[in-house]
Amino acid sequence: MRKIISILKITGIMVMAWGCTDWLDIRPENEIVLDDYWQNENQATQVMAACYRSFTEADAVRRMMVWGELRSDNVTYGSNISEELNKILNVDISIANGYCHWGALYTIINYCNNFLHYAPGVVEKDPNFTRSKLQSLEAEVLTLRALAYFYLVRTFKEVPWVKEPSIDDLQDYNVPKSSEDSILNNLVIDLKKALQNARDNFEVAGYNKGRITRNAVRALLADIYLWQEEYEKCVEMCDQIITDTKQPLVLVNGKDVIKEVFYQGNSTESIFELQFDDKKMVNYAVKEFYGSAEDFLGQWSFPDVLVSGNASPFNYQTASGIESEDDPREKDFLFSQGDKHYVFKYAGSERQENTSTGNNNYYYRTTTPNWIVYRLPDILLMKAEALIQLETDFAEALRLINLTYLRSNYKLVNGELKPETYNTKYELEKLLLRERQRELMFEGKRWFDLMRLARRADSPAPLLSYVTKKFTGDANLQSSKMSVMDALYMPIHENELKANSELVQNPFYQLESDNNK
Repeated sequence: MRKIISILKITGIMVMAWGCTDWLDIRPENEIVLDDYWQNENQATQVMAACYRSFTEADAVRRMMVWGELRSDNVTYGSNISEELNKILNVDISIANGYCHWGALYTIINYCNNFLHYAPGVVEKDPNFTRSKLQSLEAEVLTLRALAYFYLVRTFKEVPWVKEPSIDDLQDYNVPKSSEDSILNNLVIDLKKALQNARDNFEVAGYNKGRITRNAVRALLADIYLWQEEYEKCVEMCDQIITDTKQPLVLVNGKDVIKEVFYQGNSTESIFELQFDDKKMVNYAVKEFYGSAEDFLGQWSFPDVLVSGNASPFNYQTASGIESEDDPREKDFLFSQGDKHYVFKYAGSERQENTSTGNNNYYYRTTTPNWIVYRLPDILLMKAEALIQLETDFAEALRLINLTYLRSNYKLVNGELKPETYNTKYELEKLLLRERQRELMFEGKRWFDLMRLARRADSPAPLLSYVTKKFTGDANLQSSKMSVMDALYMPIHENELKANSELVQNPFYQLESDNNK
């Protein structure tokens, strides 16, 4: 835990990336001292902005992508993949793998802890910094901290719960892990508080997508409730987003999704996305993993075996016909070269299809993309998933799935998914997972989707039924390494264990840790 940094080391304080003037006046690192900090509203706002800025660091985004996507059935080897990623794909995850480091997320948490600890004192020092301003900013910071913790819990299950800021080396950084339930319950408490004080919208339009609004708080709460299997509460949060009139969300037309949602960013269906630009904050993680105009062959690709056939979410044979027979998302999100299918979503700017020949021209972006955390289709499908598990309204669940399905399959005539084909919980569950895969692939969601499936069954078997499809040859070795629930979580990095004597390695990896002592 000693890697958690203090407020004394804030550098590169955030400059918002949506075309406004510089949001903050950045003080050099050697001029920031605790004695003269936390004196006015501007200084408090700088630290709040650092919470956002730390989420855009390459190491943080890489982990959100790797933890949420790499081990799923969405990803296999692309071009020049790194050795650490190669090992994760091979289910050869050791405690020395760099992606088992959690320091980037605890850096975010520490910025948030600093703000939550010190900002209330600024109200007494600066009359312009009112209690209502403080509460509004606290809502944003509580949500950002909760988002960081939610990534950690879903990836490691149990992690240290730290609420106090790290200030100096005299503090005790030996903090034991807290249980998953304890952390998630604390996050719900924090988010309920944030929900009371969060803003519905901001005066600057770009902030409505790049800063935490009330709908962003609701989206994170809905996601946590779904993970906790609190399905009625999940539905309630999703409904509040779907019916919101203060910051209404609208699905982008299917033919414009690549351009408006992933190329331009901050679309009408976006709820919260991390903001990047081409000068100060380049999204290096997306460029490395997915590609760009500089090198469109990214390190990740989509498994060839999942492009067609009944293992695929596309061209799927049902009892009444073929589902997603010509789903444009397959062409919009993937760039195929031989038997390799590279990621075009985020990496591309436009796909042009020759209607007479069927050939496609792909144009890659020279700019850097935002990273979308939540958007409306995710909310619609989260609600559908919760309704399916509640078994109270299958018709409404199918209607919600049809909203995203028909938005993309806009050329179909009477092509909606019919209730007679999906008339059982089992069939709807499988449909829901296919539609989430088609709609949200490469957005850092798929592994967590499959983890919810395994957690409901209290067995890795349902997850393995999807993931093993991407393995070539005999998949028994990879399957054996994911044969128990504890194996689905990542190990704690060996350096974290050395730095914090109170940490205990995750159960599946304890033998390796013992051998490395």
